[in-house]
Amino acid sequence: MDITNEVPLRARIEELLVFKRSSGYKADGLAKILHRFINYAEEWEPGLTTVTKSVAEKWATMSPYEAPANQCRRMGSVKELSKYLISIGIPAYVYPKQKAAPSSFTPYIFTDEELAKLFNACDNTKTPNLVRKDVVSLIFRMIYSCGLRASEALSLTVRDVDLVQGTLFIKDSKFGKERLLPVHDNLLKRMKIYHSNVLAFCGPDAPFFPNGRNGAYTTGGLYSIFRERLLAAGISHGGKGNGPRVHDLRHTFAVHSLRKAVKNGEDINSMLKYLSVYLGHSGVISSENYLQLTADVYPDIICKMEGQFDVIPDMEDTNETD
Repeated sequence: MDITNEVPLRARIEELLVFKRSSGYKADGLAKILHRFINYAEEWEPGLTTVTKSVAEKWATMSPYEAPANQCRRMGSVKELSKYLISIGIPAYVYPKQKAAPSSFTPYIFTDEELAKLFNACDNTKTPNLVRKDVVSLIFRMIYSCGLRASEALSLTVRDVDLVQGTLFIKDSKFGKERLLPVHDNLLKRMKIYHSNVLAFCGPDAPFFPNGRNGAYTTGGLYSIFRERLLAAGISHGGKGNGPRVHDLRHTFAVHSLRKAVKNGEDINSMLKYLSVYLGHSGVISSENYLQLTADVYPDIICKMEGQFDVIPDMEDTNETD
């Protein structure tokens, strides 16, 4: 590889993307942002061969309609490019470390009673589409019971679900990570019945949760069904952006897992490491955010938690726990 500083920055970006993909990362999101960056940067500095401070600072300027999280993603992608350039011997400007912007959204943690009402409402979905009824009855249980992101559940194919071993293969995940998740026996029984009713004649590449057009549901379509089932369960919704969201079932899984571990006297440090891998987080710090949330929702167990942690960390950023 040529490590002189004469190669155009656009070519260096392609080198980085090839490297990321060869390491097992999808890198589609990174590619999209870096291609936008280089188009923007070359308007200011034609013939650019590295990330300069002036163009990086211009790129970092937040537009009036931009969310802080989006600004962080843009800057983070350019920072990754700069670090790559430095690693191959090319000086580049690196943004100084910044504290992540706190999220204004507080996850909604369902009570056991609310989950029972929700799942009962899902089981009693009234629709002439029998496939949709079966899908609704199972998918929200799987998202909660396995701590899935909605996109992960919707991306499952028949091939990804091993009903013999009782596992889910999650391949289209955030951070480009793949993971194999064990399924609880009670859920596995439901999945086998569902497969027999809905997927008996489907090929291995068919969606595990098909819509009425032999395709997969969109996250927006799933959210609409979720809102409908919340109403049927008598669980109030605060409107768009206020929740409960489908994703709050994943948050609830994490909090309930920690609650159970604390009550059973398990080692929370070990539990957090397991939870981090199970949820597909980029690191255990993301899972530690759930400690504060668990303490807030279940103050009766806070003494047991503080016995293992001198200070329960503040839940400052819920973006990565997504």
